[in-house]
Amino acid sequence: MNLNPANYFLKRYHSVDLQPATLKRLLNWWFPFLVNRIRIVKIAEDFTTMNVKLIHSFWNRNPNKSVWGGSIASALDPFFPILLKQIILRKGIPTDFYSKAVQVKFIKMVKSDISFDFHITAKEIEKALTALKNQGKYDDWHEIEGIDSEGKVCVKGRVQVFLRKRKSE
Repeated sequence: MNLNPANYFLKRYHSVDLQPATLKRLLNWWFPFLVNRIRIVKIAEDFTTMNVKLIHSFWNRNPNKSVWGGSIASALDPFFPILLKQIILRKGIPTDFYSKAVQVKFIKMVKSDISFDFHITAKEIEKALTALKNQGKYDDWHEIEGIDSEGKVCVKGRVQVFLRKRKSE
């Protein structure tokens, strides 16, 4: 019996049967997220929304006691592609995916926890499906704001999502 956690994760991740609660648990135990104190709070049943919290702690703060920009970028990077991949997979199209680029604009220093609400609209889903059907790939920007514990926008980000139809194995 081979108990390889990476193989288990990948097999579950590419399955149409993956539930939001299972994905949340797998991602919350992902080592880079643990180290950066990135926590997935909630994933919608249809994978159209995800709430992520970057917890301000000793492990991710700089000498100014604000959160390192790299930790903030890490909290922006993977979630739009993850959501889109799961939505498209449920439409019968397996895909490979990644974040092609991430742009971060720091509005003010982050000295508390920061929350991100990722949301994929029906229009974005339709655009992705059309692109995958016509060109075999999808490449577009998605925007997000980081909100501190006082309810103020501290970060604005853009993530360029790339999806392509997965080749048969």
